[in-house]
Amino acid sequence: MVEIRYGEHYEMADLAGRSIAQAREQYKQEFGIPDKAQASLNSKGIKQKHEPGTALGDNDSLTFAQKSRKGLFFIGAILLAVAITGGIFAYGATTDTITLGLTKKLDFASVAFETSPTSWNVWGSYKGKVAATNLFTITPEAAWTGDMSVVLTIANAHDMVEAYKILVLKIEVFDNTATSIAGPEYLTLGKGDIELEFSLSGTTPYTYTVEITDGFYITHKGGWADGKEDPIIIAQVLQRSAP
Repeated sequence: MVEIRYGEHYEMADLAGRSIAQAREQYKQEFGIPDKAQASLNSKGIKQKHEPGTALGDNDSLTFAQKSRKGLFFIGAILLAVAITGGIFAYGATTDTITLGLTKKLDFASVAFETSPTSWNVWGSYKGKVAATNLFTITPEAAWTGDMSVVLTIANAHDMVEAYKILVLKIEVFDNTATSIAGPEYLTLGKGDIELEFSLSGTTPYTYTVEITDGFYITHKGGWADGKEDPIIIAQVLQRSAP
């Protein structure tokens, strides 16, 4: 087998016994080998006039490469510089690398659901008030100083319509001094996705609570399946500015 290359093209082919000229012709279209490409056999340059008489053997390496004029331009630039300056100068190039010692941090914020939210009774054929309750607690990473937002989504509205005609949840975000810093926004069966944006507020270490502060509902006649009255709310915390 013979190794044949041109640019990024490479193949191991059964070319033993064939000439370099035949190999060039065979791969000219497939590899896009230019007519003036220089052939090298086992790293030794072969003039094009010798290609028909040079046979390939097993384990040979045949490479075609485009002739470059960059060296000529470079030498011409040096000679021009010498002519202009009237003297000889040293030319050199160096390379080096650097590793940036960046600091790994955790996610810019974490969110945790309230383990004991306030509950309320949901009667059939009834207009009732929603009880206020904490839903989520958001804790930014200690080094985070940017703005953020929380997106709340009702995940099971398709089930809840069996229990409710109307459900409205008034949502606000509070800092750790109990100051409302975002909202109110209203999460409903018709608008099951809201976003509340806020900046750092309160005292360090910063924490924020997402709360239902008010609301109401109107239900259908009783008889829906258990659980249809229970909202499933998803919270997603998003970055809104650089720290």
